[in-house]
Amino acid sequence: MLALVDAAEVGKAKGEFLQAITQFRLRSKTYERLRSAGSAIADRELREVEAAFHEAEIRLLGAQQALVNLGLPVDAEDVKEFTEKQIATYVRFLGLPDDSRQSLDPKSTTANLLPIKTPLDGVVVAREVVAGEVVDTTKVLFMVADPRQMWLTLSLRQEDTKKLVIGQTVRFRTDDTAEEVLGTVAWISTDVDEKTRTVKVRSNLANREGRLRSGTFGLGQIVLREEKNAIVVPNEAVHWEGDCFTVFVRDKNYLDQDAPKVFHVRKVRIGAKDAQNTEIIAGVLPGELVATKGSGSLRAELLKNNLGEG
Repeated sequence: MLALVDAAEVGKAKGEFLQAITQFRLRSKTYERLRSAGSAIADRELREVEAAFHEAEIRLLGAQQALVNLGLPVDAEDVKEFTEKQIATYVRFLGLPDDSRQSLDPKSTTANLLPIKTPLDGVVVAREVVAGEVVDTTKVLFMVADPRQMWLTLSLRQEDTKKLVIGQTVRFRTDDTAEEVLGTVAWISTDVDEKTRTVKVRSNLANREGRLRSGTFGLGQIVLREEKNAIVVPNEAVHWEGDCFTVFVRDKNYLDQDAPKVFHVRKVRIGAKDAQNTEIIAGVLPGELVATKGSGSLRAELLKNNLGEG
């Protein structure tokens, strides 16, 4: 329980329930007594009593529902063995935790108390109310969050969203740490941001150790597919030649004493790419060595030879 609110509507609903259950009990007894009398009671009188009994029953159900709507569920069956005084005391403290009941004086405590509860486990991250303040249904009183589970919101280019499906693995790393946190794609927005032309994607991240903080920025990656034996090369090894991608592969006899020191130009088909590496789908075999930092010089020599031939 977060707080107690003194609401006149609550007291009114409790009073209606007490009147309804008292009336129901009285008419129920009268109906049972006349029905057991059998033929000694006129049919018309018995029907009138039966109608009054059903009317009291409907009123009681309505009073119960009014309390349920206020978050104070009660069932007449739960108090059918109570005396009128016991029912009044029970309803007065309806919905209050046991420790709160024990601290309140049953003689002076109002029946208007409505406990404010949170529907989920968590911690209070904001309180917008103080004791004695007047509140209404439009005012936010508390903000409660469960820090054990965090939402990660990613902004993706519109053209990349066609590759996404719910359930894909998400890897997230904050700006101040190298440790990755794993999650899954839980929601893909149907809207495109008018200014950035990006699409929001949400992932659920476990945060049981409390290392993640709300409002943290970082880098998120969505795993589209996994290849255990993928061939990858550094990005600087791949060059675009206008109509295809190429890499420079070292000759297999490069280290032999009398072998020429040459690199072969290979056309390649690339796959996934990140900030450091590019996947090679075709064009390079496992174990082959490619030129990286010096590949720019090799490309320049290649272009020079091609221009010379032309």
